[in-house]
Amino acid sequence: MKASGRWMCRWGGAALALALMLTSQVALAERVAVSTLEGDKSYRLRAQVTAALRKTRKVQVAPPAAWGMAAGKLGLKGPAMVGPEAMSRLAPKLKVDAVLTGSVTRDAFNARLIAKDGRELWSERYPLKKGLLPPQEAKKLALAVAGALKAAKQAPPESPPEPKVAEPKAAQPAPELPVVARVEPQKEEPKPAPVAEEPLARAPRASEAKLAARWVALDDESHTYTPEFAGSGGGFPLAEDAQASKAEEAPERGQFPSRARVLLGAAVAWRKYCARPGVASCAQYDALPEDQQVGDIADFTSNAPYAGLAVEAEVFPLSHWPSLVRGVGLTLGYQRSFARTTVTVSTPVGPTPERVVYATDTAYEAMLAYRYFFDLGKQGTPQWGYAGLRLGARGREFDVDEAVESPLPVTHRFYPAVALDASVPLMGSVRIVGSGQFFLLPTPGQSIGGNEDGSLISEVRDYGTSVSTLGWAAELGVVGDIWGPFGYSARFRLEHYVDRFEGQGTRRGWTAGGVAQDTFSSILAGVTASW
Repeated sequence: MKASGRWMCRWGGAALALALMLTSQVALAERVAVSTLEGDKSYRLRAQVTAALRKTRKVQVAPPAAWGMAAGKLGLKGPAMVGPEAMSRLAPKLKVDAVLTGSVTRDAFNARLIAKDGRELWSERYPLKKGLLPPQEAKKLALAVAGALKAAKQAPPESPPEPKVAEPKAAQPAPELPVVARVEPQKEEPKPAPVAEEPLARAPRASEAKLAARWVALDDESHTYTPEFAGSGGGFPLAEDAQASKAEEAPERGQFPSRARVLLGAAVAWRKYCARPGVASCAQYDALPEDQQVGDIADFTSNAPYAGLAVEAEVFPLSHWPSLVRGVGLTLGYQRSFARTTVTVSTPVGPTPERVVYATDTAYEAMLAYRYFFDLGKQGTPQWGYAGLRLGARGREFDVDEAVESPLPVTHRFYPAVALDASVPLMGSVRIVGSGQFFLLPTPGQSIGGNEDGSLISEVRDYGTSVSTLGWAAELGVVGDIWGPFGYSARFRLEHYVDRFEGQGTRRGWTAGGVAQDTFSSILAGVTASW
């Protein structure tokens, strides 16, 4: 039994020595974690700071997402991620001596170093350029953190004060007693404050040895880390941390404005049209005495909506870029609605039999766009809004089969347009969108397909020799996300045209021009997909 005990002691000592050799490199440097930095929405600054600390080779740095993921599992956010509860529970678990935290403003980074016992070891302010530290400032910060950790470790622990010994009171006269040898009690020296046992004082457990090996592997490769390495987050987490790190470091959907959005939905439209000769507005003609209301007039109001489909697409391929060119894009739209209408034509000899005609309302556009994106989200959860400008071409065509024999007013318009757009997020799944458009020369009788058969000329000649038109549109609605890349959109659109004719037209009473007013009201609703 004694021989067996000696053998076990010898091999136990050898195992302990081997463990000490394996973990000796780990003990050479202090261990630090970098917490989520307030205001660092894309985690780019944290990745740069992590890489700068590792590059010094003076400290060992936990994987970039380690502290943030661990605090998130405890439900801690914001300042609570480095509060007393977080430090007492997470610092021993992650084997760190301190945590680097701070806040990001528009042009500065306020850095703080918190010890594992909750004390603030160091703080400093560093300038930022486009959300990142200049190279020299990053190096200064890393060296300052390493110096603060080293100084904190070398500072001697505070010894408890020596207990005061009460002085004996003056002896009162007493009767003489036999002399007895008196032995002075030895004064006990105060015991030193207990020192936490270092991990090197015993053979590490399997989990601790694995953690130590991980620190060593990270530190050995620290010279390869650069803040510019895409996706590294300032370092290469090992297999155990890869999934958690990737989940936090990779930009989630919504971290940047989407590059593309497609709408597929339904459209319903109502139309109201009136034409009056010799006046500036339909209301002015209707206010005239009946004996002065001379000439052919036109009125049309859709009793039932025109139902159809709507397809839209917007593409902003540079929206993930950090510069202002991210707002350059293209928008496309197409809307087509149908309705069956029963008409009767009145003639001097009486009305004609009823017949059914099919009317179609078509709207389309292609416009270049520029948007200025802004983020109204808080605590790293982006909520993107924008203000933008668009310039391009639009078209609106209301057509009827057998148009020559139908009394329904037919118009074809194709014209340049300019638009102002805005989107304001109210919450994660609701955004208010609005748009205002001004049309340039949206005169009737113009079509994207041209006028090959000459039928469009009558849209002007019936009322006068020339026409000038004023047109505009306004739109308001809500859009948002439902699940993953899918969302919804619901908008109301009002579109108005005023045609002022001059000269003599072919219709009765249109000898000195007149006016036509055309109004479309539409509702567009559907499902969106964003990437």
